Amino acid sequence: MGITGGTAVVRCRDGDHTIELTEREPVARRLIEISRKHSFDPDVDVDWEAPQDPDRFYLPPQLVSLYETPLWDTLSHRQRVELSKREVAEIASFGIWSEMLLMNILLKTAYRAPYDSGHGAYALTELADECRHSVMFGRMVRAFGLRTHHPRPAIHHGAKALFAIPYQPLPMFAGTLIVEEFTDAFQRVAMADEDVQPLVRQVSRIHVIEESRHIKYAREELKRQTARVHPVRRRIAAAGVARLASFMPALLIDPSVYAAVGLDPVEARRTAAASPHRRAVWGWAMRRCTRFFDEVGFLDGRSRTIWDRAGLRAAEPSPLP
Repeated sequence: MGITGGTAVVRCRDGDHTIELTEREPVARRLIEISRKHSFDPDVDVDWEAPQDPDRFYLPPQLVSLYETPLWDTLSHRQRVELSKREVAEIASFGIWSEMLLMNILLKTAYRAPYDSGHGAYALTELADECRHSVMFGRMVRAFGLRTHHPRPAIHHGAKALFAIPYQPLPMFAGTLIVEEFTDAFQRVAMADEDVQPLVRQVSRIHVIEESRHIKYAREELKRQTARVHPVRRRIAAAGVARLASFMPALLIDPSVYAAVGLDPVEARRTAAASPHRRAVWGWAMRRCTRFFDEVGFLDGRSRTIWDRAGLRAAEPSPLP
């Protein structure tokens, strides 16, 4: 690794990766200014009383886990709509859980930064955003007439260890990007689809606008950290993050959603996992993240193989119409 001025050369097994580095304070100040102009209050900016049409999807059907499978063909339109509603609720529950982990990272970042710095101030600004997002997601699920839930006990309790481990910004910001880029991909499609329930479109729009600056913050910090660490540490972190990402498809949708529409949950989960379309959707949803990781040298070593075997690398052509 060599660093010259605002440019870093990260030496990887597939060749050198030249990345442009930014200074923390100017970036943070710009993001704080954007936050002042483009932040939302979900209590005011979402119409929580908007009627929910029982024939209208909550998620574009091509993003529902069983789309283009034999089980999808057995479902009535109303069952498909119900499945889309429950899968949005699952994504929201996962989002709340992952944002709580992210809030821990942001608090650790602010704690280590000078208290009068823009970098620390933006970490706290984003922390406030994530608090509002978590409340917003929970309220959306309640508006569906459903309930949020924790991940499976082993995952829920195991994740508590992340609150106790030392601050490790490289894997922490990489993990943050994985979750943020995935939800951003789904919500950009949802908010633009006029056939999706208005409530979901409104929540998606707020989250997309505010998450765009969160993604910028995480990307710039990941570049700085990637340029700084020893190649061995970078490869270990990259492989660990890739391994965690490979579990996301299994974590995202609880099998109970399938039972709620009259399907055998074991069979439905197996069908979704084996679906070529679903795997393509995951690759598409992760495409911006994996391309960025590749650009900055974070797919070096074992991590690239893990991403590929999990089917989480960019799908071409897009599985979406």
